[in-house]
Amino acid sequence: MNYFEELRELGVDVDAGLERVMGDESFYEMTLDMFLDSVDENPIELTDFDADDLETLIGRVHILKGLTGNLEMTPLFAGYMQALDLLRLNQPGKARKEYEQLLPVQEAIIKPFPGNRSWT
Repeated sequence: MNYFEELRELGVDVDAGLERVMGDESFYEMTLDMFLDSVDENPIELTDFDADDLETLIGRVHILKGLTGNLEMTPLFAGYMQALDLLRLNQPGKARKEYEQLLPVQEAIIKPFPGNRSWT
């Protein structure tokens, strides 16, 4: 099974993502790389939801929400969107719960890539 099929099984609408980039698989793959890099460069720890200043966390969640939306990673996008809304409403405890719910899917999407990004 190739990675696109694995993404589909995880709820990612790969076809819509490809349509968003006019069917350009290499560009979609590049955007997947950007997502993986962004997760690494914008780490979110559960303890971040307990911080007094949530602005950094809001920024990180916003970045990941945008990328997951562009990639049509529907389960991640919905979770990040909900977490972001809750953070902006100053409800970090509820936002943390949303984030905890999306983590297993995010980890399943990222899991195959410890430095090896063979997409298809």
